[in-house]
Amino acid sequence: MGIGQSGFMMTAGQRTPFVSPAGLVSPTLTWETVISQNLGVDFTMFGGKIDASFDVFTRDTKDMLMRQEYPAILGTAAPASNAADSRTTGWELALTWRDRPRNDLSYDVTLALSDWTAKITRFDNPNGAIPSGTSSTNQYYEGQALNEIWGYRTVGIFQTQEEVDNAANQDFLGANWRPGDIQYEDLNGDGVITPGNNTLENPGDRTIIGNSTPRLSFGLNNNLQWKNFTLNVFFQGIWRRDHWPTSGNWTWFFPFNAGHVEKYFITDSWSEDNRDAYFAHPHISTNDKKNIQPQSRFLQNAGYIRLKNLQLGYNIPVFLTDKLGLQTANVYFAGMNLWEYSPIRDPLDPETIYSGAIEYPMQRIYTLGVRLSF
Repeated sequence: MGIGQSGFMMTAGQRTPFVSPAGLVSPTLTWETVISQNLGVDFTMFGGKIDASFDVFTRDTKDMLMRQEYPAILGTAAPASNAADSRTTGWELALTWRDRPRNDLSYDVTLALSDWTAKITRFDNPNGAIPSGTSSTNQYYEGQALNEIWGYRTVGIFQTQEEVDNAANQDFLGANWRPGDIQYEDLNGDGVITPGNNTLENPGDRTIIGNSTPRLSFGLNNNLQWKNFTLNVFFQGIWRRDHWPTSGNWTWFFPFNAGHVEKYFITDSWSEDNRDAYFAHPHISTNDKKNIQPQSRFLQNAGYIRLKNLQLGYNIPVFLTDKLGLQTANVYFAGMNLWEYSPIRDPLDPETIYSGAIEYPMQRIYTLGVRLSF
């Protein structure tokens, strides 16, 4: 049993002590079981010029430990139980090409590529309830793809009052709809925009709009040596990863929640003179979330490619190092995060959006140095 004191005064200037109920424990609690199966092949060809490794795998996780949702009448948090099974399938590839065209020139290039998906194969969800928000960490259903994102399909931004009057009724999501507000798509054709009863049978106008699982993760590494010069380049990235920002003061598309407004929000918000803007017209109230419901318009593709590391070096010729009394000497330039491309919208950075803040993007680091060996 937990013990504590109330956060307010009751009598004689004293806080009231209390005892809280202990957390429930499932009587059937047991260990998770993981069953992995792999099929791989490794080969080398052309006298070692090509070196490759390919692997296909499945991983079944049985009796996953998680908390189910129970009615509030339970009176306390639901106990963790072995409530679900999942299956992950994927593959990994590593491919290297190395060559020496001349005595003073050699190089190698390595590509690492992988992909995976996971789905829920068992979960006790008799009503077919679906996640009420964009996160599926507390509610699953059988056949669900892990990390799927639910939301509304966006038609666009209302441009005239006539468009508002002729569109499906959106009063369930907010009030005072007018030009500059978001127009959501009436997927079930009933003339109103609602989340239904949040079940697979009746999701209303919500649907799966994306998935935050990173797809096709890759890395590309190159080593080049020509005469006294050496060059190493490393690229990293993922092909696609859908991202819907978590609510909070830092969230990039309603920055006024933090008590400030970014310039990009002012210049790219809808107005009579800026009808092609990306954002809806701004509201004074920070509690008005009708235009920023999870939706396809603001869903971000967090795929990217980034030049993570680059190092260029020059080995001082032997006849010079001998004169200087050195065994070896090397001058080099190194850089980190020198370049990137991503379809994600500024000011977001695809590698920092999951850290909980966007104030500090990836830093570029430059280093110029000399290595001496006596």
